[in-house]
Amino acid sequence: MKKSSQILWFVVLFSGLLTSLTAGWYVQAARNYNYDFWYDWYDIGAHIEKFAPQNRYISGFEGLNKEAYSALFADIVQAVHHQGEGLTDIRFTTASGQTKNLLRKAEVQHLQDVANLIEIVSFIGLTAAVIALVFGRGLIRRGIQPQWKTQGICLAVVAVVSGAVLLIAGPKAVFYQLHVWIFPENHEWFFYYQDSLMSTLMKAPYLFGGIAVAILATGLIFFTLLLAALLFWQRKQASSGL
Repeated sequence: MKKSSQILWFVVLFSGLLTSLTAGWYVQAARNYNYDFWYDWYDIGAHIEKFAPQNRYISGFEGLNKEAYSALFADIVQAVHHQGEGLTDIRFTTASGQTKNLLRKAEVQHLQDVANLIEIVSFIGLTAAVIALVFGRGLIRRGIQPQWKTQGICLAVVAVVSGAVLLIAGPKAVFYQLHVWIFPENHEWFFYYQDSLMSTLMKAPYLFGGIAVAILATGLIFFTLLLAALLFWQRKQASSGL
């Protein structure tokens, strides 16, 4: 019973971690993934000035300012978090007054795939939250406490294995391989800067690295709060003699 209870506690804590990371994702999304900050951090303006004039399909993108680029990125974020609605309507106005579509057909298709993925991630996060609440509530009501040393080792193993994969394979290689596994085989997901204003706007994949770190940091803050709440409950039980 003791072993099975600790297994359940690991399920609760791991589900809580997934829920926290999902919440971190949505907090960052609500802040437009801090595009303005990363725009300066990665010098995206200079990147756009270099590659936008080389675009083989759409001209005039380099004539915009930071606020316009941020607004376009926000339009993409809004669309992919709403089942892809509005992707084909995202446009920009050049310095000469011409209004042009930002995204080509292949880019719209890819972002629709991203929107579908976000729906799946949201479902996983919600499911994890339900699992954490149901099992966690059951364990707490029975006064069964987590053995923090055991749980810490299990969570550390998960973190070490994940970190080792990233270090050995490399973040970019992992990022690309995930695309191969996740997205439909016949759907384009890799875009050269010269072919895609979307990739140019995001300085892909560099921007995604910063966003991933921000999501992870925010998620870990939520997870730390969850652990703090559990520790508070544990100490309260101990002080009451239960």
